[in-house]
Amino acid sequence: MRPLRSEQNIEKLIIRLAVSSIWINAGVLNKLLNPGFLNPGSTSFIGFTVQYLAEGSPIRAFLYYAVFPHLYTVGVLVMIGEISFGVLTLLGLMSKLASSVAFYTNLIYFLSAYWTGADEYGINLLLMLLDLYILIKGAGTISIDYLIEKRIKIIRSGKLWFALGSIIYLVVVLYLLIY
Repeated sequence: MRPLRSEQNIEKLIIRLAVSSIWINAGVLNKLLNPGFLNPGSTSFIGFTVQYLAEGSPIRAFLYYAVFPHLYTVGVLVMIGEISFGVLTLLGLMSKLASSVAFYTNLIYFLSAYWTGADEYGINLLLMLLDLYILIKGAGTISIDYLIEKRIKIIRSGKLWFALGSIIYLVVVLYLLIY
């Protein structure tokens, strides 16, 4: 049995607290509680952000073909995703799956924001690295994952969760492209 208060477990908890606070802040304060986020008449509408990020981005075509036709749907998915990543990471519940899907979300943001000169690219690069850390190392002993991993051994498998997270993200992207 691993000790609950080892330095490594405290470090994992601190990383999870930092990552979850960023996601919860982005999802709740910047989107859910922002009445303009899904309102096309507002200056904080998601469409303006996507349009700005698409300029000069290497994934510009993807943003125009998959995101622009579905701004409301993408806005809701982003909001739900960011809040879910934050809550699951905070609790240490399905943290490897949450980190996998969050990694792709950060990758899309990074590939969009970096080329425009937007400041957000730095936080997304950092979050991608922290997502990978959680995926590889797990949530630690101060987590719900740790409490249930004795009964459900599959929770330890980073490769399986990464594959499942990749499939989830791919399904959403395909839905946006086909819909």
